[in-house]
Amino acid sequence: MAIGFASFEIARSGMSVSERALEVTGHNISNVNTKGYARQQAISVTSSYYNTQGYQIGLGATIQNIRQIRHQFLDNIYRRENTSLGYWETRNKTLEDIQYILGDPMERGLQEVMNQFWDAWQELSKDPSSLTVRALVVQRGEALVDQINHIGKQIDKLQDDLNQELKVRIDELNSITRQIAALNTEILKCEINGDNANDYRDQRNALVDRLSKLANIEVNEMQDGQLDITIGGYVLVTKDKQTSLVAETSSKSGLFYIPKIMGTEIEVPIKSGIIKGIMESRGEVMGIRGSIENGTPNTKADITFVVDISDSNKDNLSKVQDSIETYINELKRRGLDYNLRLVTYSGSAVSSYSFSNAEDFRDAVKSLTPTSDTGGDFGAVVSYLESIGDFSPETNKYAVVFSGGDLGVSESTADDYVSALKDKSIKMSIVTDSSYYNAGTAAGIAGWNVISDGTSGSLFDINSADFEALMTDISNSINSDINKEISMVEESSSILSDLRKRINALVNVLVREVNYLHTSGKTLGPPSVPGEDFFVAINPDYPLEMGNIKLNDKIILNLSNIVASKSGASGDNTIALAIANLRGNKCLSDAKGILSIDEYYQLIILDVGNRGSEAAGISESQRKLVNYADSQRQAIMGVSMDEEVSNMLKYKFSYTAASRALNVIDEMIDTIISRMGLVGR
Repeated sequence: MAIGFASFEIARSGMSVSERALEVTGHNISNVNTKGYARQQAISVTSSYYNTQGYQIGLGATIQNIRQIRHQFLDNIYRRENTSLGYWETRNKTLEDIQYILGDPMERGLQEVMNQFWDAWQELSKDPSSLTVRALVVQRGEALVDQINHIGKQIDKLQDDLNQELKVRIDELNSITRQIAALNTEILKCEINGDNANDYRDQRNALVDRLSKLANIEVNEMQDGQLDITIGGYVLVTKDKQTSLVAETSSKSGLFYIPKIMGTEIEVPIKSGIIKGIMESRGEVMGIRGSIENGTPNTKADITFVVDISDSNKDNLSKVQDSIETYINELKRRGLDYNLRLVTYSGSAVSSYSFSNAEDFRDAVKSLTPTSDTGGDFGAVVSYLESIGDFSPETNKYAVVFSGGDLGVSESTADDYVSALKDKSIKMSIVTDSSYYNAGTAAGIAGWNVISDGTSGSLFDINSADFEALMTDISNSINSDINKEISMVEESSSILSDLRKRINALVNVLVREVNYLHTSGKTLGPPSVPGEDFFVAINPDYPLEMGNIKLNDKIILNLSNIVASKSGASGDNTIALAIANLRGNKCLSDAKGILSIDEYYQLIILDVGNRGSEAAGISESQRKLVNYADSQRQAIMGVSMDEEVSNMLKYKFSYTAASRALNVIDEMIDTIISRMGLVGR
């Protein structure tokens, strides 16, 4: 009889299993449009058998568990590609903003304003005394200044916006990791008691998906179902513990944020995702005003004059003294931030002097007197330069040697000198007798070219007929090298800081070259006086760059102060024509070679366009990869209405069949209880 009543349990278990399966199906259908929901499946298994008289009798079915349908491998692929998508979308958005700021080549941008500026000087060269054309020059100059400063202001704002967005994204990352840590706890509570936490898992997986777009995270699921999340080797989430990141500056004087572990000075090495994209778009620099790494042109020059004052070089010393005024004037007109040193050597003796202003330097050079020695030890000069400890690491360092004799050492020793000078980043130019360029007076003695070529310096003939022109050439050589250094921007992953370097290099060279020519002539008289700078710094403490240039007030107030002529004569157009021709002068450098101002700017626009095209293309490709990976996931984890309706009908019929079986068993038991044993009564 026990077996007979057990039949009720068989039918009841069938109804229970079908009912639970219908509940799961209904839950799936209800969440068909819920983002991040993974469909669930009721897994039914056979109940334990009942053994009697050598037979096994089944006792129906039971629900083993409610399984969540996911594919971990596809989840990993989706998150990896999602990280890359976040990175490239951020870069693409920044490059689109830059194209709107610059405007070129489709809209009116800096190129058109520069063209109009050059054209105004071209018109002035046709009629140098015309006040109307001079007014046009001022107008076009102001338009150029306004356009340059506006671009600088927009780039500054974009950098600031990205810096603030970085902070917001780090806060978002912290919010997500806190929620994941809380869900770890809830999932453990549920599953440790044998319940299912599928809906909690869906919430947690959706948060991990979002987190994967922010940064390159590593996700590991422990045996107890909790997630550990790390980034760059640092733990963000482990069980119910969460470590927050904080957006802080890299130094007390810095302005730009970097991600750090809260409460420490540990920088988190984020390699990809939106956060990395923001950092590279803004520029991975400190953001201090005037910092070279964020684009301020490095016009600092530490210039050392090394003069042989031995008796054998006294005639050359006299030439240097007679022409030092020319060099000082050239240096001032170049607009460089210079520091001057004077080193003298005679025999094995070396003396050195530093000067806070050019006048003291000039006076010191003029006061030099030759010694009775017949030569100088250049090795002692190199040793002295090696010992200088107050060189700024960001300063362009130059040395100019005036010596009428040969180098006096072998090539191997000269190579040692070159190594020592290169270690101090000193570029050394040599002013000497041309016969000593390639060899000394005796066999085995190296030429001065070993020093100049090895340190990227130049050679000048000390016997030049025009020593003042030679001094001008020396000044021009240093100026050209500084122009090359500030315009030769090594390509990196940083976007805005690199762009600032290139545009500021263009602006600084353009402004200094215009000023140099403008100060080399005379104003429109009477009386004609030496010209002043056409452009000046708004804040003299910083170099001429975007946001820090304006027209000289004296020129705005008096159009006669515009210099068009070399002599000041009304028909002289020498300076106006030279300034107009600056657009084609090769005064900037790039990996492609020596470029003119117009060519350099066109290369900037081309680079922005190429980077933008690359970012847009990769972003689109990544978006397709992410969508494909997600569609593959959804094919497995997504709710299919056709499948769920089919399951619903299947479980309905199963439930109906089990209930019918229960009725049949009930009728059988009723027959046995109510009717058996009545015959014969």
